[in-house]
This record gives sequence, C-alpha cells and structure tokens, in this order.
Amino acid sequence: MPSTTTAEPDGHAPAAPAAGRRADALAIVGLSLWVLASRAPYLDTFDFMGKDGPLYVNALRLDSTFDVPMPGNIGYVLLGKLANAFWADPVTAFLMVNIGLTMAGAAFAYLFGALVVSRPMAAAAALAMTCNPMVWWHGGVIASYPVWLAVLPAIGYYGLRYQRSGRTADMVGASLALGVGMVLRPDLLAFGTPLWGGSLLLGRAPIRHWLIGGAILAAACCCWFFGTSWVLGGVDAYLDRVRAKHEGDKAGFSVAARGLFEGLARNGVKYGLFLAWGAALALPPFLVGLARSARPSHWRELALAALWVGPSWAFSLLIFAGNAGLIFPFLPLLYLGAAIGFRRLLGERRAVVAMVMLAAAGVLQFTLTPLLPQRDQRDVILNVTFFRYGGAGLVQRYNFNLDDFGVSPALADVRRQMADPEPIPSYPELLPGQILPR
Repeated sequence: MPSTTTAEPDGHAPAAPAAGRRADALAIVGLSLWVLASRAPYLDTFDFMGKDGPLYVNALRLDSTFDVPMPGNIGYVLLGKLANAFWADPVTAFLMVNIGLTMAGAAFAYLFGALVVSRPMAAAAALAMTCNPMVWWHGGVIASYPVWLAVLPAIGYYGLRYQRSGRTADMVGASLALGVGMVLRPDLLAFGTPLWGGSLLLGRAPIRHWLIGGAILAAACCCWFFGTSWVLGGVDAYLDRVRAKHEGDKAGFSVAARGLFEGLARNGVKYGLFLAWGAALALPPFLVGLARSARPSHWRELALAALWVGPSWAFSLLIFAGNAGLIFPFLPLLYLGAAIGFRRLLGERRAVVAMVMLAAAGVLQFTLTPLLPQRDQRDVILNVTFFRYGGAGLVQRYNFNLDDFGVSPALADVRRQMADPEPIPSYPELLPGQILPR
C-alpha cells in the first residue's frame, strides 16, 4: 500500500520503511520460533510416520524403486535428502522439512496479509493459521502437502506486489516461487499456474515479462519431469505412473465414476469436514469478511482469490477429496478473511485480540482432543475423520483409514453407521509402538 510518510527535516529518507522491514523481520522470526517450538514435542522417529512414510524414506535412494505419490514430488524427496545430511534419521529429516515448509507458509501468509491489512492483523492471522490442527498435524507426519501452504502465499505475495508496482523483481519472485513449488510438487503446475498467470495479467505484464516468467517455469518443468523420468528409468515409465495415478483417483469418488450426486456430495462433504475440523471457528468471521469484500470495486482481489483456490476446489470436488492437505491452499485466505471480518465487527484492536483467541482455540483443540475408544464403526469414523488430526493421534501413532478396519467410506454407508453403528469388521495390524484405542 502507498506510504503516507514524509521526508524527515534533515533531508534523509523517512524512517517508516526501515521500521516496517524490522517489524516484518520480527514477525517472521516470532512465527518461525512458534512453529518450531510447537511441533518439536510431537516429533517421533518410528520408521513409518504417515501412510506415505515408508515410500518417502525408500525414495531417498533415488533408484528405480522410487514410488512416492504421483506426480513424483521429486523436489520434496531431494529436500528430505538434503535434511538427511543434517539429521541422520530419515524420518526426522522429513519432519524437519515439513516444519521448515510450515515456517515458510507462515512467513508468506504474513507478508501477503500485510499488503492487505495492518501488520499486527496479518501476524495474528498467520499465527492462527499455524495453530490450525490440520496444519499442526502435518508437521508431524511425512506428507508433502505443506508445500501448498508455503508456495501459494509466496506466489500471491509477489503477484500482488507485481500488480501494484509492475516491477520485474516481483514478477521474477512470483515465477521462482511457482517454479520451485512445481519441482517440490509438480501438481502445482495445475494448482499454482492460474494464480501466477492471473497476477501477470492483472498487472498488465508486457510480453518481455511473460517470456522471462515462462522461461523460468519451463526450466522448472524440465527439472521435475526429466529428473523424475531419469530416476524411474525413462519418460514412458514416468508417464505410465502418472496415468495410473490419475485413473486411480478417477475410479475412486470422482464425479465421472460415481455420478454427480455421489461423487460431488461425497467429495464436498469430505472436504467440508476436513475444513470444519480445523477451522470451524474461523468460518463465520470469514463469511463476514467475504461479504464486506464482495463488491464490484474489489473485482481484482476477488479474481485473484478465485485463481488462488479455484483449481484445488475443482480437483477436490470433482475428482478426489481424500486427503486433508487439500484444504491447505484455502487456509491462508480463510484466516485473512476472518481477520477482515473481525475488523468489520469489532474494530482493529479487538480484531487482533479475536484472532489471537482463535489461535489459542486451535492450540487447545490440537493438544487436548483425545481419541475415542473404538467400540463400533461410528467411533472409527469419528477417529479417522476428525480426532486423529490432533496431538493424541500423533502420540498414539494413529494412522489408519476406514478401509483398514473394513469400514465402507461410501456416503450412504457412513450416514447409516453414524445413525446406527455396527461392530467393527476387523482391526489393522499394528506397527511397533502403535496404540489402538479400544
């Protein structure tokens, strides 16, 4: 936002920009220390942390057995290999990668928010986001979803600055953020490119900027595509993996496979449950903030927000909403919108306090929510859908899906079990150190 400061009497530049940079640095350091301190007590080193843990640990060998979730996530594995040079245990190395990604997400969520609201408000919104139980939980398992949390706010931050200034450096920043993100998780080619392209389009980028940014993205695509192909033994082998993954997702609960009602309803309910568990208290003020912002004069901001979350929503609702991390692209905007809503309702200072209280509620939810004793299928469904995404789930290494218990994930079956629960068909085989609540 344009500064209203004036030059000092001695002719030197105003002090406000330097003070703002110091405030930004302090906020980022504070958020990073909080993330590190809050995740550290839940770090564990058992070999199979997370459903994908064994795959990622094995992938550190970078040979033909490379079998992490498609489309490959080669950059995330390389980050784990880099961290493994400092932490000898590969599980700890990957968990430190996720903590680092959460720190980056908090930093860029703050920086983006500070372009829209005051710095205290932006810091409080970023803090509340890091206290979201879903975000917290993913700092203690091996899964690459925190990449979305880090990359999309970075693209949004540089993209919004570019819209306001047209500076080449901001265009390069947005392009590098997306490029690095695609190497870490190639699906950001679909999830992040619309936000990047929209930022350049709204910033009226000249052809030269499109060419420079496009070259950066093309180089990033070559890195992840040919790098993964080389590890797997060729381009054909890689494309076969990608096709198999896509067909598997479609065959599950996509609209194409299950029909409009079953597919859309099941995916929408699943996404809504993930979002509600972590952010139910943030939704009402967010809706107030959205209503406050939904006006024709704010069409640019609304278009940017749609490009930010639209691709992940389309994938979640139409194809597959089986992973809690799919809410991550939305969370930075959710908490920023909640801050705007609280400001509308309470005023600036009280809104900051309300966001801090929202963060405290997230802390209590994550640290105090227990797992249910599993007496029937309803208990299993509640644990799998909600309660495992908390500190107790990490401490007890509760890492099961419904099919591990022989419980049907179909929407009609889940509704029936919630109303009239039946006995649990079977129990999964436990790994060393796991505790099954019974």
